[in-house]
Amino acid sequence: MSRLQTAFITALASVFFAAPAVSQTIATDRPDFVESSSTVGRGSIQMEGAVAFEKRSALVMESETFTTPFLLRVGVANNWELRIESDWFTRSTTRGEVGELTTNGVADFALGAKWAFFAPETGNAPSMAVLGHADLPTGSSDFRGDGMRPSIRISAEWALPGNWGIGIMPGVIYDQTGGNRFTSGIFGAVVGKGLTDSLRTFVELAFDQMAGGQFGETSGYIDYGITFLLNPRWQLDAAFALGITDQAPDSGFTFGLSGLLPR
Repeated sequence: MSRLQTAFITALASVFFAAPAVSQTIATDRPDFVESSSTVGRGSIQMEGAVAFEKRSALVMESETFTTPFLLRVGVANNWELRIESDWFTRSTTRGEVGELTTNGVADFALGAKWAFFAPETGNAPSMAVLGHADLPTGSSDFRGDGMRPSIRISAEWALPGNWGIGIMPGVIYDQTGGNRFTSGIFGAVVGKGLTDSLRTFVELAFDQMAGGQFGETSGYIDYGITFLLNPRWQLDAAFALGITDQAPDSGFTFGLSGLLPR
């Protein structure tokens, strides 16, 4: 068993055996597209894992994709964290006139960092963070991207009366396809509402790619979901998405578990 597998199993076990009294409450970057403006804190390690399904259909073809998204966040200072992210194991099934084809593999990994550079104590200003990532061509041949694709995003979150919250995240990625480099826009906006101390719901508009026609055009979707705190360190989540552009999947669903490991 690998070290990563051992760490993941240990983290799952701590949901049931860890002491419930902690001073820090988990704040996750999933399941919505807009990243949080907070970091995990110096010396903390947070894992955010899930399963996800997407479905696309065309005139004579239908495809389904299963992935296991995973994000590891390591706090190196109170307002800095290092990040490793991937869709990890991926299974793609395509059905068409010539039959069915299933492909298994591993998606690319991304390395990055988040800097929470503004956290107002009072007033109407948003808390803000900047994220820099680099997607690396490390996946299986069927799921590997073209070269390194760096990106930068800025997350801003407003805490509003009545346990409402708003977040936006503009950004850009320097992408590559077929040997051609291009710049693609990124944008997300989310509105959330806390229903209880443990249960929160949200709705979001997200564009994970905004590019010209020769580079894949614009991919956008609307998603909505819930998060539920099992205890201050562990959270369940679920979300459903509907594509609003031709380039986006028709629909998608994700179910995840996130854990903040004790220091």
